[in-house]
Amino acid sequence: MKLPEFYVLAVVLLAGYTPPFHFNIIAIVLAALIILQIVSKKRITGILLSSLFILVNLFMLGALISELSEFSQFNSDARQMLWGGLAIWSINMCAAGLLLYKYFKKDTLSCKQNGL
Repeated sequence: MKLPEFYVLAVVLLAGYTPPFHFNIIAIVLAALIILQIVSKKRITGILLSSLFILVNLFMLGALISELSEFSQFNSDARQMLWGGLAIWSINMCAAGLLLYKYFKKDTLSCKQNGL
């Protein structure tokens, strides 16, 4: 199941895209690393990429809280920002959690097969 990797790849490419047709070089490098991970299926890089994605999402949660604190009163705009931001953050964290689970599970399966 490669759905979490493809989701993270799509998020990275969309985050690095600026209209009309410009991609941030950092997003291109991260996308190349994710594609390399999809092809090679290395355990360590999978854990590192998912941990990096979790860290970025924690910064995103901090930015969401910071933006919400700028509202003088909690109105419909603040509620929309809160629910939209939390929905995106939750989906991202689920994808990152699935990636971590996938690569940690891969390690325990290889240990069982080797008799360790």
